[in-house]
Amino acid sequence: MKELALTLPDGKTITPPGNAPDVEISPIIQFLISFLFVGAVLLTLFFLVYGGISFITSGGDKQKVVQARLRITYAIVGLIIIFLSFFIINFIGGLFGLNLLNINPEAFCQNGVCITP
Repeated sequence: MKELALTLPDGKTITPPGNAPDVEISPIIQFLISFLFVGAVLLTLFFLVYGGISFITSGGDKQKVVQARLRITYAIVGLIIIFLSFFIINFIGGLFGLNLLNINPEAFCQNGVCITP
């Protein structure tokens, strides 16, 4: 941030003050993405369990069975979408050289054999 300068059309530059804080937005984005992923997975698992309990307690009522089955189906589809979005964000971040998900590539090494994502 301290290196950022604005160049005006007449060649003059405007520099930020010397006491400007050096703030990086990358850790904030990583935290928000991780928080959203964990929240989405927990919410999806809640709906999956809720659908299962609704299915068990439906008592043979066809409408309740259909609603519970749809709830379970939508929860599974939501979980698949969450995992696909995880891989898509990781792929797009890799194309631009960003580590948006804060994945440590060295964590995939074992006994000298490394698997690069």
